[in-house]
Amino acid sequence: MRLHINHQTVYRYDEPVYQSIQYVRMMPPTMGNQRVQSWQLSAPGQKLTQQDGFGNWWTTLSMSQPHEDLIIISQGYIDLEETVLSIEDNRVAPELYLLATDYTTASDPMIAFAIQYIREGHLSPLSQLHEFAEALVEKMPYTPGKTGVSTTAIEAFELGHGVCQDHTHVFLACLRHFGIPCRYVSGYLHIANESHLASHAWAEVWSAGSWYCFDISNQLFTPSQHVQIAVGRDYLDAAPVRGMRKGGGNESMTALVQVLPI
Repeated sequence: MRLHINHQTVYRYDEPVYQSIQYVRMMPPTMGNQRVQSWQLSAPGQKLTQQDGFGNWWTTLSMSQPHEDLIIISQGYIDLEETVLSIEDNRVAPELYLLATDYTTASDPMIAFAIQYIREGHLSPLSQLHEFAEALVEKMPYTPGKTGVSTTAIEAFELGHGVCQDHTHVFLACLRHFGIPCRYVSGYLHIANESHLASHAWAEVWSAGSWYCFDISNQLFTPSQHVQIAVGRDYLDAAPVRGMRKGGGNESMTALVQVLPI
């Protein structure tokens, strides 16, 4: 399946920004079941593209002239093989993804909930982790507007609601507590049901030399509909855009993502 992806992000400021730097992770790699046919990142300012410590492509955007908006457009064509069950990716050692972060620390109630499904280390069959993923979304229904990008796994679990980022953080926190390597993935989702945004986050679990997809929000367990952009320990490692600025006052951000088969 070939997909055309268009991702537009617009920042607007109520005062001029005099200097800004943005770190943009919106360039998919050719790997696993995805092949990049063409891709383009359009944005003002000076650009430097390189790979980070997780093997993600990222572009540094630097602007030193006053501006009241910033428009970033990332688009291209991806061929997605739909029959792949797992992904081989040796860019970094899977043990790196055993480390808990501020976003992915497990609380005692989370551990008590997860222990019904998870065993120590690699002893948990993938089928049991599927059951845990199903139980998790039942306990934390997909509910937009209840959480934000700074919400931790503990906070989302206590709230009992969340979106794909929250489901992924709670899932990662629980598995890492039991010694199972797992990572945060940001990217795009092609799905007929558009109740969830095409810009998406999910987890991948390391098992028997490969990474396995765990899309908790959509209960999808193969990467046949997912386009990976970036991976990391949590949202901060794989966020599409992060940055800082001088000036600007209040900021508003809007994003539009289209993932269309052609």
